Amino acid sequence: MAKVLSIVNAKGGVAKTTSTQSIGFALKEMGKKVLLVDLDAQANLTTSVGISPKEDLNISDALLDNCKITDVIKWVNGVDIAYSGHSLISRENAVAHSVAGAAKLRSILKKVKEKYDFVIIDCPPSLGIYTVNALIASDKVYIPMVAEPFAWNGLDKMLETIDIIVEEELNPKLELGGLFFTNHSKNAQTILGKTIVQEAQQQLGDKVMKTSIRTNVALHECLVMNQDVFSYAPDSNGAKDYKELTEEIINS
Repeated sequence: MAKVLSIVNAKGGVAKTTSTQSIGFALKEMGKKVLLVDLDAQANLTTSVGISPKEDLNISDALLDNCKITDVIKWVNGVDIAYSGHSLISRENAVAHSVAGAAKLRSILKKVKEKYDFVIIDCPPSLGIYTVNALIASDKVYIPMVAEPFAWNGLDKMLETIDIIVEEELNPKLELGGLFFTNHSKNAQTILGKTIVQEAQQQLGDKVMKTSIRTNVALHECLVMNQDVFSYAPDSNGAKDYKELTEEIINS
């Protein structure tokens, strides 16, 4: 049965999609069977692997029982992806008010989980119904973060949401897997960047992961080229960092 991991941060621009894709393909390189799930209406993960966000169906159709989840899964370069589309925006209220509501993703993933070793969910930059669905469906949550001003905005709310989901027994086994820093080459050298890392370590202890993702242009280029970083630039710092981070995730 697959381990389900959500990549979550209510703040945008922290490399959620890059992290979801890179961790997923790192797991593939390790011989794991992987399903990526795109829950973001921006559909960046979907387009990064070459799937159009204008497909007739997408993950929101599965959440609303308009189709089976297998109808919105495609195999791309060695991994499966349950793809997104821009219609997720207009369907958010419908998903929230459906019978299964916040637990629908967990329900539909049960039908395919046995095929995979890992399911990695790319969440939108909010704590709305799609993110709550992801948290209820997940075993662990991983939070990418940039060590810059306002980086802490929303983090306490994120951690509070995780606590509520556990305490209300919506998903009592949900754990914070860890927080990791992205775009970290310059930030790691500044006083502010070092201070933010220290504050994170004081608040979260060993939940701050040892691996940070350095700033690397290959991580941006590969998304535009519809490739993963391990195919596009296997010797890049981006590939090395995400391989190391993924090993840390597996062993945590």
